[in-house]
Amino acid sequence: MNKRHSQIILRPMITEKSAMQMELGQYTFEVAKDANKVEIAQALESMLKELYPKNKSVIESVNTSAIRGRFRRSKRNGRAPKDSKKAIVTISGEPLELFSA
Repeated sequence: MNKRHSQIILRPMITEKSAMQMELGQYTFEVAKDANKVEIAQALESMLKELYPKNKSVIESVNTSAIRGRFRRSKRNGRAPKDSKKAIVTISGEPLELFSA
């Protein structure tokens, strides 16, 4: 796997909404802010080939969304989390075992 590819996909995002989308073949990942859709698709393809060599899944589409880190206050103190980006990837074929429990 290319070094840049390993830096693009940071972690899978598992929420209630993403769990429902997994049934439709859509998986949600937190990705680097400067990554575009083509780079995300290439990074995910190389990751799938490495983790699941027998799986014949194909990436159909990649949708991205920027997430703004909202300022949160607690009495006098406040903190601002970092901005991030998420990608919803539609995969056809066999489901990924990474997400199944």
